[in-house]
Amino acid sequence: MFVKPFRYERASSVTEACALLREYDGEAKVIAGGQSLLPMINLGLVDPSAVVDISRIAGLDGVAERNGSLDVGALTRHRALEGDALVARHQPLLAEAVRSVGNTRVRNRGTLGGSLAHGDPAAELPLAMTVLEAEYEVSNGNATRTIAAGEFPLTYFTTQLAEDELLTGVRVPKLPAGWGWGFHEVSRRPGDFAVVAAAAVVRCRGGAIEDARVGLAGVSERPVRLTSVEAALAGVPVSQIEDVVGEVDAIEPITDTMASAGYRRRLARVLARRVLADACQRSEGAD
Repeated sequence: MFVKPFRYERASSVTEACALLREYDGEAKVIAGGQSLLPMINLGLVDPSAVVDISRIAGLDGVAERNGSLDVGALTRHRALEGDALVARHQPLLAEAVRSVGNTRVRNRGTLGGSLAHGDPAAELPLAMTVLEAEYEVSNGNATRTIAAGEFPLTYFTTQLAEDELLTGVRVPKLPAGWGWGFHEVSRRPGDFAVVAAAAVVRCRGGAIEDARVGLAGVSERPVRLTSVEAALAGVPVSQIEDVVGEVDAIEPITDTMASAGYRRRLARVLARRVLADACQRSEGAD
Protein backbone atom coordinates (compact mmCIF):
# COMPACT_ATOMS: atom_id res chain seq x y z
CA MET A 1 0.00 0.00 0.00
CA PHE A 2 1.21 3.52 -0.83
CA VAL A 3 1.28 5.76 2.22
CA LYS A 4 0.36 9.42 1.78
CA PRO A 5 3.30 11.69 2.70
CA PHE A 6 3.14 13.26 6.14
CA ARG A 7 5.28 15.72 8.05
CA TYR A 8 7.61 14.55 10.78
CA GLU A 9 7.92 16.80 13.83
CA ARG A 10 10.25 16.12 16.75
CA ALA A 11 9.25 17.70 20.07
CA SER A 12 11.80 18.49 22.77
CA SER A 13 9.25 19.10 25.55
CA VAL A 14 5.68 18.27 26.52
CA THR A 15 4.72 21.91 25.93
CA GLU A 16 6.14 21.85 22.40
CA ALA A 17 4.49 18.51 21.59
CA CYS A 18 1.08 19.72 22.73
CA ALA A 19 1.49 22.96 20.79
CA LEU A 20 2.24 20.95 17.65
CA LEU A 21 -0.86 18.83 18.22
CA ARG A 22 -2.95 21.99 18.45
CA GLU A 23 -1.30 23.40 15.34
CA TYR A 24 -2.34 20.36 13.29
CA ASP A 25 -5.87 20.53 14.76
CA GLY A 26 -6.51 16.83 15.18
CA GLU A 27 -4.63 15.77 12.03
CA ALA A 28 -1.43 14.73 13.83
CA LYS A 29 -0.54 11.50 15.61
CA VAL A 30 1.93 11.04 18.45
CA ILE A 31 4.76 8.56 17.99
CA ALA A 32 7.08 7.21 20.67
CA GLY A 33 7.95 3.57 20.01
CA GLY A 34 5.79 3.32 16.89
CA GLN A 35 4.84 -0.32 17.46
CA SER A 36 1.12 0.38 17.01
CA LEU A 37 1.06 3.58 14.95
CA LEU A 38 3.35 2.59 12.09
CA PRO A 39 1.51 -0.65 11.23
CA MET A 40 -1.78 1.26 11.26
CA ILE A 41 -0.34 3.88 8.90
CA ASN A 42 1.06 1.20 6.59
CA LEU A 43 -2.31 -0.57 6.50
CA GLY A 44 -4.13 2.66 5.73
CA LEU A 45 -6.10 2.56 8.98
CA VAL A 46 -4.93 6.05 9.93
CA ASP A 47 -3.89 8.86 7.60
CA PRO A 48 -2.14 11.61 9.59
CA SER A 49 -0.96 14.92 8.17
CA ALA A 50 1.93 14.80 10.65
CA VAL A 51 3.49 12.59 13.29
CA VAL A 52 4.86 14.23 16.44
CA ASP A 53 7.84 12.33 17.83
CA ILE A 54 8.01 12.58 21.63
CA SER A 55 10.60 9.83 22.13
CA ARG A 56 13.42 12.23 23.06
CA ILE A 57 11.56 14.33 25.62
CA ALA A 58 13.66 14.20 28.77
CA GLY A 59 12.22 13.13 32.10
CA LEU A 60 9.34 10.99 30.83
CA ASP A 61 10.86 7.56 31.42
CA GLY A 62 11.91 5.48 34.38
CA VAL A 63 10.34 4.13 37.58
CA ALA A 64 10.46 5.92 40.93
CA GLU A 65 9.10 4.97 44.36
CA ARG A 66 7.01 7.73 45.98
CA ASN A 67 4.48 7.79 48.81
CA GLY A 68 3.36 4.17 48.59
CA SER A 69 3.20 4.14 44.79
CA LEU A 70 5.39 3.59 41.76
CA ASP A 71 5.57 6.58 39.42
CA VAL A 72 6.25 5.32 35.92
CA GLY A 73 7.10 7.66 33.05
CA ALA A 74 5.03 7.32 29.90
CA LEU A 75 8.14 6.80 27.75
CA THR A 76 9.33 3.84 29.82
CA ARG A 77 9.95 0.95 27.44
CA HIS A 78 8.16 -2.34 28.02
CA ARG A 79 11.52 -4.05 28.29
CA ALA A 80 12.58 -1.69 31.08
CA LEU A 81 9.37 -2.42 33.01
CA GLU A 82 9.89 -6.13 32.50
CA GLY A 83 13.27 -6.02 34.22
CA ASP A 84 12.78 -3.23 36.74
CA ALA A 85 13.58 -4.24 40.33
CA LEU A 86 11.01 -1.87 41.89
CA VAL A 87 8.25 -3.21 39.66
CA ALA A 88 9.21 -6.81 40.42
CA ARG A 89 9.20 -6.14 44.17
CA HIS A 90 6.19 -3.87 44.56
CA GLN A 91 3.90 -4.63 41.63
CA PRO A 92 4.60 -8.12 40.24
CA LEU A 93 1.27 -8.24 38.37
CA LEU A 94 2.51 -5.41 36.15
CA ALA A 95 5.81 -7.19 35.60
CA GLU A 96 3.97 -10.36 34.56
CA ALA A 97 1.52 -8.57 32.27
CA VAL A 98 4.25 -6.75 30.36
CA ARG A 99 5.97 -10.06 29.57
CA SER A 100 2.95 -10.98 27.45
CA VAL A 101 3.16 -7.84 25.31
CA GLY A 102 4.08 -8.65 21.71
CA ASN A 103 7.56 -10.07 21.29
CA THR A 104 11.07 -9.04 22.24
CA ARG A 105 11.33 -6.50 19.42
CA VAL A 106 8.03 -4.89 20.36
CA ARG A 107 8.95 -4.76 24.04
CA ASN A 108 12.31 -3.18 23.23
CA ARG A 109 10.66 -0.35 21.27
CA GLY A 110 7.14 0.02 22.66
CA THR A 111 6.33 2.36 25.54
CA LEU A 112 3.92 2.17 28.45
CA GLY A 113 2.22 5.44 27.52
CA GLY A 114 1.87 4.36 23.91
CA SER A 115 0.11 1.15 24.89
CA LEU A 116 -2.29 2.91 27.25
CA ALA A 117 -3.06 5.80 24.90
CA HIS A 118 -3.62 3.43 21.97
CA GLY A 119 -6.71 2.08 23.71
CA ASP A 120 -6.68 -1.49 22.38
CA PRO A 121 -9.33 -3.37 24.41
CA ALA A 122 -7.34 -6.62 24.15
CA ALA A 123 -4.07 -5.12 25.40
CA GLU A 124 -2.46 -6.41 28.57
CA LEU A 125 -1.30 -3.17 30.19
CA PRO A 126 -4.62 -1.28 30.21
CA LEU A 127 -6.14 -4.35 31.89
CA ALA A 128 -3.40 -4.52 34.51
CA MET A 129 -3.69 -0.80 35.26
CA THR A 130 -7.47 -1.07 35.61
CA VAL A 131 -7.24 -3.92 38.12
CA LEU A 132 -4.43 -2.16 40.01
CA GLU A 133 -6.49 1.05 40.18
CA ALA A 134 -3.66 3.12 38.74
CA GLU A 135 -3.96 6.81 37.88
CA TYR A 136 -2.76 8.53 34.71
CA GLU A 137 -1.24 11.99 34.51
CA VAL A 138 -2.28 13.85 31.38
CA SER A 139 -0.97 17.22 30.18
CA ASN A 140 -1.84 19.71 27.45
CA GLY A 141 1.42 21.58 28.01
CA ASN A 142 -0.20 24.21 30.19
CA ALA A 143 -2.14 22.18 32.76
CA THR A 144 -2.26 18.61 34.00
CA ARG A 145 -5.10 16.40 35.13
CA THR A 146 -5.39 12.95 36.66
CA ILE A 147 -7.61 10.21 35.25
CA ALA A 148 -8.38 6.86 36.89
CA ALA A 149 -7.19 3.95 34.78
CA GLY A 150 -10.65 2.37 34.75
CA GLU A 151 -12.19 5.56 33.35
CA PHE A 152 -9.52 6.30 30.75
CA PRO A 153 -10.65 3.99 27.88
CA LEU A 154 -13.96 4.96 26.29
CA THR A 155 -14.40 2.48 23.44
CA TYR A 156 -12.31 0.78 20.77
CA PHE A 157 -9.02 2.71 20.34
CA THR A 158 -10.59 5.78 21.95
CA THR A 159 -9.63 7.26 25.30
CA GLN A 160 -10.25 10.39 27.33
CA LEU A 161 -7.17 12.08 25.84
CA ALA A 162 -8.05 15.35 24.13
CA GLU A 163 -6.48 16.02 20.74
CA ASP A 164 -3.82 18.29 22.26
CA GLU A 165 -3.00 16.15 25.31
CA LEU A 166 -0.25 13.69 26.15
CA LEU A 167 -0.23 10.93 28.73
CA THR A 168 2.94 11.77 30.66
CA GLY A 169 3.02 9.34 33.57
CA VAL A 170 1.29 6.62 35.56
CA ARG A 171 0.96 6.25 39.32
CA VAL A 172 0.63 2.60 40.32
CA PRO A 173 -0.16 1.78 43.97
CA LYS A 174 2.20 -0.76 45.48
CA LEU A 175 0.66 -4.15 46.09
CA PRO A 176 0.08 -4.20 49.87
CA ALA A 177 1.63 -6.88 52.05
CA GLY A 178 -0.48 -10.03 52.17
CA TRP A 179 -2.01 -9.56 48.71
CA GLY A 180 -1.51 -12.02 45.88
CA TRP A 181 -1.82 -11.60 42.14
CA GLY A 182 -2.56 -13.59 39.00
CA PHE A 183 -2.39 -12.97 35.25
CA HIS A 184 -3.26 -15.28 32.34
CA GLU A 185 -4.16 -14.85 28.71
CA VAL A 186 -5.00 -16.98 25.71
CA SER A 187 -3.84 -15.96 22.25
CA ARG A 188 -3.58 -17.82 18.98
CA ARG A 189 0.22 -17.64 19.07
CA PRO A 190 2.69 -16.24 21.60
CA GLY A 191 2.90 -12.49 21.06
CA ASP A 192 -0.48 -12.23 19.31
CA PHE A 193 -3.28 -10.08 20.65
CA ALA A 194 -5.12 -11.77 23.49
CA VAL A 195 -8.39 -13.50 22.67
CA VAL A 196 -9.12 -13.10 26.38
CA ALA A 197 -6.83 -11.96 29.20
CA ALA A 198 -7.58 -11.97 32.93
CA ALA A 199 -5.90 -10.32 35.91
CA ALA A 200 -6.62 -10.36 39.64
CA VAL A 201 -5.27 -9.16 42.97
CA VAL A 202 -6.61 -10.78 46.13
CA ARG A 203 -6.22 -10.56 49.89
CA CYS A 204 -6.89 -13.84 51.72
CA ARG A 205 -6.87 -14.59 55.42
CA GLY A 206 -7.64 -17.80 57.26
CA GLY A 207 -8.49 -19.65 54.04
CA ALA A 208 -11.11 -17.10 52.94
CA ILE A 209 -11.08 -14.14 50.57
CA GLU A 210 -11.23 -10.74 52.28
CA ASP A 211 -10.97 -8.53 49.21
CA ALA A 212 -10.50 -9.03 45.49
CA ARG A 213 -10.19 -7.13 42.23
CA VAL A 214 -10.49 -9.02 38.96
CA GLY A 215 -10.80 -7.93 35.35
CA LEU A 216 -10.85 -9.11 31.76
CA ALA A 217 -9.54 -7.83 28.44
CA GLY A 218 -10.57 -8.88 24.95
CA VAL A 219 -14.24 -9.39 25.79
CA SER A 220 -15.56 -5.88 25.29
CA GLU A 221 -14.73 -2.46 23.85
CA ARG A 222 -12.60 -1.70 26.91
CA PRO A 223 -11.09 -3.59 29.87
CA VAL A 224 -13.83 -4.89 32.19
CA ARG A 225 -13.79 -4.99 35.99
CA LEU A 226 -15.90 -7.92 37.22
CA THR A 227 -17.49 -6.01 40.08
CA SER A 228 -20.25 -8.58 40.65
CA VAL A 229 -17.65 -11.32 40.99
CA GLU A 230 -15.59 -9.15 43.34
CA ALA A 231 -18.59 -8.53 45.59
CA ALA A 232 -19.56 -12.20 45.59
CA LEU A 233 -16.04 -13.28 46.57
CA ALA A 234 -15.98 -11.40 49.88
CA GLY A 235 -15.81 -13.93 52.71
CA VAL A 236 -15.86 -16.94 50.40
CA PRO A 237 -13.53 -19.84 51.30
CA VAL A 238 -10.73 -20.20 48.78
CA SER A 239 -11.92 -23.76 48.11
CA GLN A 240 -15.24 -22.39 46.80
CA ILE A 241 -13.89 -19.96 44.16
CA GLU A 242 -15.35 -22.13 41.41
CA ASP A 243 -18.88 -21.49 42.68
CA VAL A 244 -18.45 -17.72 42.43
CA VAL A 245 -16.67 -17.70 39.07
CA GLY A 246 -19.96 -18.74 37.50
CA GLU A 247 -20.91 -15.06 37.85
CA VAL A 248 -18.60 -14.40 34.87
CA ASP A 249 -21.27 -15.90 32.62
CA ALA A 250 -23.24 -12.67 33.04
CA ILE A 251 -20.83 -10.79 30.76
CA GLU A 252 -21.74 -10.28 27.11
CA PRO A 253 -18.53 -10.79 25.11
CA ILE A 254 -17.99 -9.62 21.56
CA THR A 255 -17.85 -11.87 18.51
CA ASP A 256 -15.22 -11.16 15.88
CA THR A 257 -12.92 -13.01 13.46
CA MET A 258 -10.83 -14.34 16.35
CA ALA A 259 -13.54 -15.94 18.48
CA SER A 260 -17.26 -16.18 19.11
CA ALA A 261 -18.97 -14.66 22.13
CA GLY A 262 -19.64 -18.13 23.52
CA TYR A 263 -15.99 -19.16 23.27
CA ARG A 264 -14.87 -15.93 24.92
CA ARG A 265 -17.35 -16.44 27.75
CA ARG A 266 -15.95 -19.91 28.40
CA LEU A 267 -12.38 -18.62 28.25
CA ALA A 268 -13.26 -15.79 30.61
CA ARG A 269 -14.63 -18.22 33.18
CA VAL A 270 -11.57 -20.49 32.96
CA LEU A 271 -9.05 -17.66 33.11
CA ALA A 272 -10.88 -15.90 35.96
CA ARG A 273 -10.70 -19.09 37.97
CA ARG A 274 -6.99 -19.47 37.22
CA VAL A 275 -5.98 -15.92 38.13
CA LEU A 276 -8.02 -16.03 41.33
CA ALA A 277 -6.50 -19.37 42.32
CA ASP A 278 -2.99 -18.05 41.65
CA ALA A 279 -3.68 -14.84 43.55
CA CYS A 280 -5.08 -16.72 46.55
CA GLN A 281 -2.12 -19.07 46.64
CA ARG A 282 0.32 -16.16 46.56
CA SER A 283 -1.64 -14.26 49.19
CA GLU A 284 -1.70 -17.18 51.59
CA GLY A 285 1.99 -17.80 50.93
CA ALA A 286 2.71 -14.14 51.74
CA ASP A 287 1.11 -14.53 55.15
